[in-house]
Amino acid sequence: MAVYKTVQRKMLLEFLGTHAGQSFTVRQIVAGMNGCGENAPSESTVYRLMRELVDDGTVRKDVDVESRENVYRLECGSDAGVSMRCKICGSVYNVDGESSRRIKEEVSRCGAVPSDDNIELIIKCRKCGKS
Repeated sequence: MAVYKTVQRKMLLEFLGTHAGQSFTVRQIVAGMNGCGENAPSESTVYRLMRELVDDGTVRKDVDVESRENVYRLECGSDAGVSMRCKICGSVYNVDGESSRRIKEEVSRCGAVPSDDNIELIIKCRKCGKS
């Protein structure tokens, strides 16, 4: 299937890029892009674009622990494979290579294998921990 580089797709990627490390529901994305003018994508367009962007690996799709809604974030392309996501605000922090390697060693020592070679730790970040 052909991938079209539409204005809406470009706007969506710019929005996610300016909020790198954060996860959003489709409704939050649409609300955040509301002031982008007449070319701002509709909710149904964002759903379609997200499906395409997840399929091609540009965007990562997760399930929010609290709301159980799908959340999306720009894939950072980190080789580390271990990230931490705040269960309150959705901010994502990548773990450095050496720490990532040690975490993966410990996980495999327990006999577990990450399903997609990525490990995500659910945390409460410093900012949310203080509130």
